[in-house]
Formats: sequence, structure tokens, C-alpha cells
Amino acid sequence: MHKRQQDNQQGFTMIEILVTMAIFVSAVSSLSAIFLYSNQSQRKTQAIQQTQSDSRFAMEVIAQQVRKGSIDYASTQYGGTIASNPQDVLVLRDTADNQVWFRRNEVGGRGVIEMSENGTLWVELTPPDLSITLLKFYISPSADPFIASPATNQQPMVTIVMTSSNISIEGEGLPSVSTQTTVTSRQYVR
Repeated sequence: MHKRQQDNQQGFTMIEILVTMAIFVSAVSSLSAIFLYSNQSQRKTQAIQQTQSDSRFAMEVIAQQVRKGSIDYASTQYGGTIASNPQDVLVLRDTADNQVWFRRNEVGGRGVIEMSENGTLWVELTPPDLSITLLKFYISPSADPFIASPATNQQPMVTIVMTSSNISIEGEGLPSVSTQTTVTSRQYVR
């Protein structure tokens, strides 16, 4: 009877315990690596989406002003006619006949889109984690079509081209986002 009791009380051997621990550690390490990779991918995807969203917001602010207003061909920026495209500054007239300016500027080592109502006092439209590397305006036609004897009967339009990048920690190493739209002024002065 004593020998039978000994056979029933056998435990795990040291090798069995080591093999079990090795399998457990490998499984936990693999799961941790998958979790970390998934979490990193999610943060990068979120940073790309945020960059696209912020870029579209800035683009839509400019587009709304173009739709509501008109191109200020007579501004000192253009001198009565658009000599060549693209332009670095867009000057518009709002519905109350006030000037509205848009441009790209370097502030603190990052590119920002700025807006002004007088060409002197500028306000940033872009958030701190977004850097605008390119902002160009293609204005057509080259002369005001609403003057007394216009050269063209074309409604004024602006093509806005912008390249932006996310400069946050999550956005490090991500590609730039390019955005372009063409907007026509809805004012009709004929």
C-alpha cells in the first residue's frame, strides 16, 4: 500500500515545468508584440485622419470665402491683373466689400495658413500639430470679368493646392497629405 501512495503523489518534473514556462512566456511575448503593433498602427491611422481633417478644414474656410466673395483684382497684391500663376497670396472681397487675405507663413519652424482682414493683422487657421509645406492659388481669369468691357465672360475661380504634414509624435514618419480644390465665386455682378 505504501508503494501505491508514492506513485499517485508524483508531481511535475523540472523539465516539464521549464517547457511549460517557455511556452507561456513565448505566448505572452507574442501577444504583447501584436498588441503594441496594433496600438502603434491605430495611432498612425488616427494621425493621418487628423491631418486630412485639419487640412480639409483650412481648405474649406478659404473655399467658403471664395464662394461668398469675389477676387480683388484691384488689390496691391495683383495690380489690376494676374500676371502669372500660381499666387502665394489670395486677396478677396467679402459681401460687405472688405478685403480678406490668405497666405502661407513660417511660424516657429512650421508652415501655417494665415487669414487677415486688412493684410496687416494675421490669424492662424491651422492647429499646432499641422505644418503646411505648400499653399498655392491659381486664379482664373487673369483680369476682372466684371469690368465695363471684359475680355472674357468667365466666372472667377480659384484652384487651391495645399500640401500638409502632421508634426506630432504620432505623425512622425508619415507621408504628407496633398489636397486640391477648385472653387468658383458665386457673386454675379453683370
